[in-house]
Amino acid sequence: MADILDGEKLIWAGRPTWKWSLTFILKWGILALIPLIAGVVLSQVSSVAVTWFFAATVILVAIVIVLAWVRRLDTHYTVTDRRLIVRHGILNRNERSASLERIQNVNTGQGLLGRLLNFGDVEFDTAGSEVGDAELALRGVNDPHQVRDDLDRILIGRSPSSSGV
Repeated sequence: MADILDGEKLIWAGRPTWKWSLTFILKWGILALIPLIAGVVLSQVSSVAVTWFFAATVILVAIVIVLAWVRRLDTHYTVTDRRLIVRHGILNRNERSASLERIQNVNTGQGLLGRLLNFGDVEFDTAGSEVGDAELALRGVNDPHQVRDDLDRILIGRSPSSSGV
């Protein structure tokens, strides 16, 4: 979790859901099956043993699962009453933050698997950001529409027009 400044109140903290890792595992896991498929095909046309191809596939699938797990654990999101913070990395730390006052739009996105399992992305457009700037987003969160709605309530509560001025 990111460091919270004095006077800040934690609103929400989390990391991508395990369901988000399924997308990575499915995509790269299918590619990891290539050695096994090649071994089976080669064993049909020659006397090549499938054992080594099977072992290579098991190792590649294990690597894919470990990478998906690390990718999930090295990402952490924090929302306070003042800032939005996205932190990535275990050995090399990368942290992006923005004041809630700079957030102009909150968008959600879900792929097919995300719609089926109810996870997705919440993306933020900030004042002064250009196209091509590094993005600020909560990737792979459970119920992205609820997260967006909760953040919208916070943002609306902070807007000058809602303060009665």
